[in-house]
Amino acid sequence: VAGLAAVGAASSLGAIVRATDPRPEVADQVRSLGGEYLAVDVAQEESADGYAKATSADYDRAAARLYHEQARDVDVVITTALIPGRPAPRLLTAADVAAMRPGSVVVDMAAAQGGNVEGTVAGRTVVTGNGVTVIGYTDLAARLPAQASQLFGTNLVNLLRLLTPGKDGRIVIDFDDVVQRTVTVVRAGTVTWPPPPVAVSAAPPATAPPATSPAAPVGGRPRLLTPAGRFGLIGLGMLATFLLVAFAPAQLAQNFTVFALAVVIGYYVIGKVHHSLHTPLMSVTNAISGIVVIGALVQIGHESTLVTVLSFVAILLTSVNIFGGFAVTRRMLSMFSRGESR
Repeated sequence: VAGLAAVGAASSLGAIVRATDPRPEVADQVRSLGGEYLAVDVAQEESADGYAKATSADYDRAAARLYHEQARDVDVVITTALIPGRPAPRLLTAADVAAMRPGSVVVDMAAAQGGNVEGTVAGRTVVTGNGVTVIGYTDLAARLPAQASQLFGTNLVNLLRLLTPGKDGRIVIDFDDVVQRTVTVVRAGTVTWPPPPVAVSAAPPATAPPATSPAAPVGGRPRLLTPAGRFGLIGLGMLATFLLVAFAPAQLAQNFTVFALAVVIGYYVIGKVHHSLHTPLMSVTNAISGIVVIGALVQIGHESTLVTVLSFVAILLTSVNIFGGFAVTRRMLSMFSRGESR
């Protein structure tokens, strides 16, 4: 959350922000806040709690090339890579720092655990021979007392608002809320700590390959359709589509074209997005909902009762999605807003 808040703040100030992370769900989060996501095209295993594990050798080699290219182009680099219980991984080498322009700044937030940047000195600021400043402070939080107090106070205010839904000072614990369940230690004399783990990663959990019995065929389950059969079905589908458009009335051909475009958009926008990321917060989702609402409004006065009913259902469902998106967005933004003084 802190990194995403920094991406959003820097973007709002006019900076060109680039970010990278081994976790796949970070890509959409960075883009939603105006940043550019730098992908390392190597599969990376994740833990169940959403935090990245130690990266593989292939990932490290691909990431090293990416970091070297970016070091020659950017003016400010902030590194935050840490793995619990291990020294900080080395992300930028001395050659990467030497490739940066004079006056550039590197903030190594992992300096206390050895640093992500070669040449970082814990607790000190170092200026390299080519004029690059490498900041290795280990007390960054202590250097921001006003901001830290303000953020902590805002968190407390928002937590109390969450715990007192009636705004009457009476605390009501809702165990269905993941935030309240996580911070509750004892409830009605029963110890509820530690809380159940919260799955925050968008990557699907790794599943072990099914065990094969001795009687099973060596090749596994036979394929139901050969490549030739698949291409044959595609050809038949194209031929059927051509005949339908060629001999159908003009109005049907026009409606079929719209239907085909809707299927393509739905496949690539909805089918290709992981379900845990496809929320009302996605601008694409709200855009699709707006298109559906407009189309339903146009058709709601149709002569057919069935078309009118379907149009009403479409307006109802998409309106729930749109207004639900605003409600969820408002709640998320309140986490970063300053609490009202009373």
